[in-house]
Amino acid sequence: MRLYEKRVALLVPCKIRIQSPGEAKGHDHGIHAVCCILLRVMPLLLAIETSQRIGGVALREIPAIGDLAAGSWKDKAIHVEMLRSADRHDDDLLPAIDRLFGRLGLTPRDLGAAGSAVAVSIGPGGFTGLRIGVSTAKMFAEVLGVKVIAVPSALVAAEAERQRSEVRDQPGNLRFSDASVILVALACKGETCWCTRLQRGADQDNHEQGWRIIDDPATGSSPGIADANSMNLAGVDALLGDEHLPQAIRARCEREGIPVIEPVFDPRACLIIAQRMVREGLTVDPLLLAPLYPRQPEAVTLWEKRKR
Repeated sequence: MRLYEKRVALLVPCKIRIQSPGEAKGHDHGIHAVCCILLRVMPLLLAIETSQRIGGVALREIPAIGDLAAGSWKDKAIHVEMLRSADRHDDDLLPAIDRLFGRLGLTPRDLGAAGSAVAVSIGPGGFTGLRIGVSTAKMFAEVLGVKVIAVPSALVAAEAERQRSEVRDQPGNLRFSDASVILVALACKGETCWCTRLQRGADQDNHEQGWRIIDDPATGSSPGIADANSMNLAGVDALLGDEHLPQAIRARCEREGIPVIEPVFDPRACLIIAQRMVREGLTVDPLLLAPLYPRQPEAVTLWEKRKR
């Protein structure tokens, strides 16, 4: 189904010609009118996930203004296009967006519809992938005037795992309750990684349960760099960490009975998180949009060494 609606424009000029009775051919009063049919593109939400090696984009209609409750999204299908290259996001991100819009009878220009938004996964993640995703979101904002939503990649991983757990629905499978707490460990290097503590909770209007970042310096629960000794695992139901997770952290999780799960970064999950942020008006100034780098990127470090 196409993502636009045909509407008769009653207020645009119509070409009217007075015909003779013989020409009328059934038209009342011999009046022939040709009305202009406009294509009214619905507001769209585009999500870009290029923070890791596997990337993709997702697209969905935004419900009418004033009807942004969680339930109003349910009849809006999510359309996804994965990037064809796992190593070069700069080669296939814009073509993937073009393929996605083309399948739906649209073009990327249709993001210019009033109320549209672009969400981008901002990291932590790969240096190049983050820069490409953020730059693309900024481009759409500059050219089309769309709103921009910055989605922390830890939220994407948490939502993707919740979706996977429902599909895998097997005995012993991790299930997320309204009070579930998980820790997402990204950008691991040496013995440390960037840790984000998340908990399920209702949005500000109690419409929907969703992941929230816990930011509480008093309990050591704020996002930041941590190692096996400083990491706060109290009350954590699961830890999401990839193959680079330090062995010391894996060992501590095993001792404390906390499962370690390989994270997935799905553009669908990025879009789901962005939906809530759209409802809550959590947009950012495109000029301030930037990747989340826990440390100085290695490319910058090498460049500065070379200049010395």
